[in-house]
Amino acid sequence: MKNIRAVLVDDVEVMRITLKKVLEQFPHIELVGEASTFDEAKDIINLLQPDLLFLDIDLNGLTSIDLIGEINCTPKIIFITSHENFAIKAFELNAVDYIIKPVSSKRISKAIERITSPVDETAENGNENDETFQSDQIILLNFDNKMNFIKISDINYIEAYGNYTKVYMTDGKLSITYNSIKNWDAKLPVDVFIQIHRSTIVNLLNVQKIEKWTNDTGRLHLKGVEKPFEISRSYFFQIKKKYKM
Repeated sequence: MKNIRAVLVDDVEVMRITLKKVLEQFPHIELVGEASTFDEAKDIINLLQPDLLFLDIDLNGLTSIDLIGEINCTPKIIFITSHENFAIKAFELNAVDYIIKPVSSKRISKAIERITSPVDETAENGNENDETFQSDQIILLNFDNKMNFIKISDINYIEAYGNYTKVYMTDGKLSITYNSIKNWDAKLPVDVFIQIHRSTIVNLLNVQKIEKWTNDTGRLHLKGVEKPFEISRSYFFQIKKKYKM
């Protein structure tokens, strides 16, 4: 396996030492540089052009989110931080992972595997085979970096999110998973869930009304969601064909 050249950025020295110790377990990760400040990180990254960044969020008042806009290369990014509230922004930047401190070698290993073997993590969703979920089936999803058991029927809707998907629950909780709409659509029970757009799947049991909109498209109102969803022309045609009496 070709070595992955990495740079580590954290303003706390003991944290850098800890992470370097963890990374020693991964011989294909070559740590080529480290930094403790925003400016130092920018200079080292632009000079070394690494394949991978391990970034803390807080850099003495500045953030590594802002740092991404200051570099002239596009490495993979793994955030390792004490701050939970930057997760969505991190995934908008197509981060490989967002790890909450304290870190473990097992958690780092899982993140690195996403780089070396970038496949859909169906195991994280509780099912590794091709069988579809049942509506009362229990699976594991990650909420704020904590794994929780949820019932499939308690999913309200799912939206595409780059290489990830946002899974919204009926109680308002949000899980961001490394998965695709296509994979969800293949596994969800067809009697409960329906795709209404190339980027959206909704729970039929929570639909309040569907109305015709412009240019043969539709709008769908879902329980617990104020803004209506767009139903694309092709999916609106399929819904009418399948369900209209």
